[in-house]
Amino acid sequence: MFGRRTTFGTNQQSFAEFKETMRPAPDADGVTRVFPKELWDDPKIGKFLREVGFAPDDARNILPTADDYIALFAAAKQRLDQRTEAFNRDMTTRYGYCRAVPFLVIDHTIWDGEHGAFLYAQMNLIGYDDWNVLMLAADVRTKEACELAGHPGTVPAVTEVMTRRVIEWKRRHDAALEAFGITATGGRGITRERYEAEQDALRREIVDNVGWMKPRIISELLRIQA
Repeated sequence: MFGRRTTFGTNQQSFAEFKETMRPAPDADGVTRVFPKELWDDPKIGKFLREVGFAPDDARNILPTADDYIALFAAAKQRLDQRTEAFNRDMTTRYGYCRAVPFLVIDHTIWDGEHGAFLYAQMNLIGYDDWNVLMLAADVRTKEACELAGHPGTVPAVTEVMTRRVIEWKRRHDAALEAFGITATGGRGITRERYEAEQDALRREIVDNVGWMKPRIISELLRIQA
């Protein structure tokens, strides 16, 4: 499907070229849009986008800026710090001592790498949120008193597994986006509703998969550290 050519009036444009017009660059008014304003002036694409319920200034068509993401991550990190403090207070009350620290199942090397933008921009996921966090012991005393697995730093095997999965999730998302883009350029693809449903299902799958990984990571750490 990639590279299929469709006609806009007297011009032809492939889906690859269409994706290029959806580059993350600001419009003349300084706002970065999923579908740039120039697309809305195209008689075929603009008409199609309006028919499926989009508008140039819809919230879902406005992309966050770098500053928006920085603020988003900072707020999420602050919430994580607060949850960590609350966890340690509660566990100290119960066991007399606790110094636990967060462990990210999808770790910072993935979030900061080439696939991180897929997770936070396309999937609207933040790595500091509960779905991706385990609380693990920062020292031996906590491990013994609270019966927590010790924090290993990074676990290359987990990073490798999760990297492969993120790459596959991104591939599936890109395929759905391509199919929707083909529809947007006048071909036979999928509807906006179908694309959004597939996007939501993929997001749930990512969260569920990380949840499935958590007890297995803990079990393996406890086995190794016994």
